[in-house]
Amino acid sequence: MRTSPEPDLTHSAAHYLLAIAELLDAQGYARVTDVGRQLGLTRGSVSVGLRSLKAAGFLTQDENHFFRLTECGVTAVAGVRARHQVVERFLTEVLGLSSERAHRESCRVENLIEGPTARRLQALVDYWRERDLDGELEPRVKQGCPACPQNGPGHCPCCGLECLDNQGRCSLSPGDGDDAEGAHE
Repeated sequence: MRTSPEPDLTHSAAHYLLAIAELLDAQGYARVTDVGRQLGLTRGSVSVGLRSLKAAGFLTQDENHFFRLTECGVTAVAGVRARHQVVERFLTEVLGLSSERAHRESCRVENLIEGPTARRLQALVDYWRERDLDGELEPRVKQGCPACPQNGPGHCPCCGLECLDNQGRCSLSPGDGDDAEGAHE
């Protein structure tokens, strides 16, 4: 049985564990069908994913086929939730993204950063709050990406994406795409 969290927990594995934790909180049990329904996946896909998490020591399954998080699973879920929260705060409070976009992007990033990085991000958010720097970033962002070509659309050497308009504004401007489809839970 695993005693410490897996440092390379995949994005999918993290979301399986989060789904199980949410189901346990909401209804007191989690089965393959419940996890599949919550994540929009087939029973077969979920079975394979949960089998590997069980073998890795993140969860157990009783005789009634109910899943429980092990101590390591609980620790992994807490870590993913904490990193998500820190990234989401950074994206909303420092970068000024909408809460919907920040949540969507935090779901993508939460499992890519490690604890020390999350602590530094939180320290930056705290620094930002303590110095009441709200509004300081927006005028700089509205100036456009300094690396985008100023004479028409092209590929930005800063972000590698194609610029969206003829003003040379980078496609990564925080206000752009806030209402984009593809919310990710």
